[in-house]
Amino acid sequence: MSYRVVWGLDIGNSAIKAVKMVRAGTEARMVDFDIIDIQAGDDEANRSQRVQAALTTLCNNRSFGRDAVFLSLSGDMCLFREFQLPPGSESKLDDLVLYEAKQQIPFPLDQVEMDWEKYDDPTGAGVGVEMVVVRKNIIADILALTDQFKLNVQGITVAPVALFNFVKYEHQPAGATLILDAGYKSTDFVVMNGRHMYSRTIQIAGREITRVLENKFKVSYDKAEELKKNLESNKQKEKILGVIEPTLRQLGAEIQRTIGFYKSKARGQKIAQGYLLGHTFRLPRMAETMASQVREAPFTIVENVKRIVIDRAVNPGVFANEFPTMAVAIGLGLQGLGLSELTVNLLPKDRVQSNKLEKLQVPAAVAAVAILLCLGAGYMRASKELAAQQSLEQSIDSTIKEADQYKDTLAKVTAPLPAAKARVETLARVGRGRGRLTQVYAKLVGLKDAEGKPFWGDKSKIYLTNLYLSRYPFSSDGSLQGATEVNGDRTQQVANSRNLTGADGFYAFLGKDKNPANDLPLVVIVSGESPDLASIDRVREILKTMPEIGEEVKNTSIERIENKTHKEAVANLDWLGDLRRDAPVYGTPTEHRYTAFHLMFRWRPQEDKDVEVALAPAAPAKPPAKK
Repeated sequence: MSYRVVWGLDIGNSAIKAVKMVRAGTEARMVDFDIIDIQAGDDEANRSQRVQAALTTLCNNRSFGRDAVFLSLSGDMCLFREFQLPPGSESKLDDLVLYEAKQQIPFPLDQVEMDWEKYDDPTGAGVGVEMVVVRKNIIADILALTDQFKLNVQGITVAPVALFNFVKYEHQPAGATLILDAGYKSTDFVVMNGRHMYSRTIQIAGREITRVLENKFKVSYDKAEELKKNLESNKQKEKILGVIEPTLRQLGAEIQRTIGFYKSKARGQKIAQGYLLGHTFRLPRMAETMASQVREAPFTIVENVKRIVIDRAVNPGVFANEFPTMAVAIGLGLQGLGLSELTVNLLPKDRVQSNKLEKLQVPAAVAAVAILLCLGAGYMRASKELAAQQSLEQSIDSTIKEADQYKDTLAKVTAPLPAAKARVETLARVGRGRGRLTQVYAKLVGLKDAEGKPFWGDKSKIYLTNLYLSRYPFSSDGSLQGATEVNGDRTQQVANSRNLTGADGFYAFLGKDKNPANDLPLVVIVSGESPDLASIDRVREILKTMPEIGEEVKNTSIERIENKTHKEAVANLDWLGDLRRDAPVYGTPTEHRYTAFHLMFRWRPQEDKDVEVALAPAAPAKPPAKK
């Protein structure tokens, strides 16, 4: 499992090296680091207290939060075993590894944690397997220590594997490659060839050099350590080098013997190049002495990173000075980011499962909420999670039971939503119906008689004075209440019309006690003038012929205003068109009698979807009775 943000934590013998890394695509970026010295001391009984004190300082300096943490163990804490698989046996790899573990591990399997890597044998003999084994009590001790600080430990590997991953990612070497990392108490010897790794821990490193100086010059260990670190500027440099040279040669001889042992196992595989890591190899003449004794391949002192990006927040000068001891921590970070070649993880299997379950807690809670909102797909996803993660069964069942308590409440709350939605959609269509109103307006204004000629006008002596179309109540004050008899001015008369009020009114469904099953109707008021009442019947008849109105015109109300006249007077003009001064301004007016009328009706074209829309869904059919 890989993470976007990870801390590599190398708890060494003399210091804790911590590196924070993030991943962007295939790029690894270092955003923070720290080194905390562990108080010196050879008493292993109180090492735990000394490491705890260093971890306290580190956790005070840096915030780890819930970021993933990968830890390392020194190579001498682990047991390495490798074996070759017979051809065609890869399908039974797990069983074969377990069999070999029982044969080669000198401890009961229930007392160890182990992991393994498969590799192609560089000699071409087939497929090989390398196992890494560690006692469970060692893992338990380090986890007990990190758990005190609530570190989110997601992986534990060994220092040689972390060195392998660091060099593989940074330098991508070809052929057999030797890695030497000289630390405080020991030097890690690692040979990598493809995915194959051979490692050994040599118990000669910086501490032995310091002790030689301590014994030779009769000074304290701290003073001897200071002499070693400041060797380059010391006036007695040559003398000090002469003192430590036998120890350097002893280390070189041990490395040469280890190379010979590796070559005997690797059937003469030649080492192509070597990389030197650690502060010890930065001492004067250290690299030269090593190169003069170990002549297998040219050595390169690794001074800094090449592919890994250093964030601007990291001080480059401080990092360059501390980098030689950071390779293991960086290799741990690469494994946590999913960018490493090897993925050996010695974290206990129950801890790995617990970490997976913890990471799934938030998705499980989201799945439970999805059950409430979407009882179908959400429930299926949660069910799959239950099947895949049996240890979550009790927790998720409890969540589902709690969700079931709210089903009835949810049903009651959501029941009115379809009707409310339909009403909102109805009101939304009012604005979209403007084009329809224009069509209705044009059709009524351009009304034709039986001969196909304009109905309104001088021929019929029936004149259209006003045309009103609306989907809203059109009373004067917006209400539907009023007198039952026609009286008052024209606006009030329209508002009091029985076509607006009462059980048969256009807007009766808007009342509190009316059935809201009908949608907003399109209401039309045709106002006009005619010479007599008989002309109004002609208007009725012509409107009845329109399919959009039909029999609806029978229910129209008519406002009759009888014995009304309007006067028409002609001005007295002379032959030039000016008013005559010797006569009244106007001649004798002519009186015209007329009857005013108002017809109100619904407009109901068949394609009008805004009329008579049923909001309630049809009742489901009853299943047939069982025989």
